[in-house]
Amino acid sequence: MVHSLWTIRPSTMGFDALDLYVDHSHLFTIELRHGGKLTPFPNVRYVKGKLTYIDLVDIDEFSVHELDAMMLELGYVVPPVIYSHFRIPNEDLIFGLRALGNDQDVCNLAKYTGANKVIQVYTEYGTTNLVTYFMSPNKRNGVVIEELNEEDEVAIKPKQRKQKLVHDPQHEIFSSSLPLVVYGGE
Repeated sequence: MVHSLWTIRPSTMGFDALDLYVDHSHLFTIELRHGGKLTPFPNVRYVKGKLTYIDLVDIDEFSVHELDAMMLELGYVVPPVIYSHFRIPNEDLIFGLRALGNDQDVCNLAKYTGANKVIQVYTEYGTTNLVTYFMSPNKRNGVVIEELNEEDEVAIKPKQRKQKLVHDPQHEIFSSSLPLVVYGGE
């Protein structure tokens, strides 16, 4: 079992991440906002929360389970659900927040840790007001995993798409989804 290096630092203690991580491109600091809520779009703000720094986070070992361990260390109970979001460096809260709820989201976060040694992470306990969390890459597929018994019969039915063909005899053009609009004379 690999032991994590990360440590929780009080927000009042000074720290120079750039100096510490100069020879360690895989390490970064999480500026963790917790215990509060993000307000709904369009005036996105984080309210009633606390700030904690988590140093020496190794992006090569980081996962959502590691973030859950950090939340446990801070005294939160996991589960219930904790929604986590990271902020793209130099972006605002309205358009810069991204979900941090699965491995694909962690890979997205990893793109920013090489050049940015402090990444802001926002957590919400129980519910979230941000629809971007539900638009995470792995959420779009809608995959359901079920355990089947030997006697269960499985039938895979492909999804049928209806296409409407529009025929324009004057121009002999077919379109599978959009009607033809002709401007001008002939």
